[in-house]
Amino acid sequence: MRVVLAEDHPTVRAGTRAFLEPEGFVVVGEAACERQALKVVSEQRPDVLMLDVRLESGLALKAIPQLLAAAPGMGILVQSCYEDRAIICGALAAGASGYLLKSSPVSELVVAARTVASGGRYVQPSLGAGLARAQGREPDLPLRERQVLGLLAEGHTNREVAARLTVSVRTVESVRAALRARLGLVTRADLVAYARQNSSADV
Repeated sequence: MRVVLAEDHPTVRAGTRAFLEPEGFVVVGEAACERQALKVVSEQRPDVLMLDVRLESGLALKAIPQLLAAAPGMGILVQSCYEDRAIICGALAAGASGYLLKSSPVSELVVAARTVASGGRYVQPSLGAGLARAQGREPDLPLRERQVLGLLAEGHTNREVAARLTVSVRTVESVRAALRARLGLVTRADLVAYARQNSSADV
């Protein structure tokens, strides 16, 4: 997967490159400002642009539509120190496919980059759940997914959930995978934590 790094701190760019390259990513360009980022992505057409929310030229979110126009099909993963809901919503509304805090572990950085590079969406799970609560809504889940979520909140294993719902364990595993994808969650632990925080599901 081909990556461009848009970040105004050279040491951060070097660190990100060091994390990504052993995971099969190829860094094809770097930029410290919007002008450089536009030039590099138009020339290289990467799979993903990892974009710092603030570059030398200021807040970078306003450049997202231009960046996407310069490299159709490219995904943009915004990296930031900010948990501000307005900034997160602004990034996604502008066309970014993902939002990740710089404090995230390397394993999550890799998952987020792969997801966005493959055409998916990734919002750090804690941020995504917070946005949903702030907007006074929960995702509109199908009945089966709500049932599984409710049983997970009660602490049931896959086998126990399958017995309660009279389905196969494989079906439960498939529903859990669908839930993680729908909710932007990475691990089973993330899903269980979400289930316990949102335990109003029908069972």
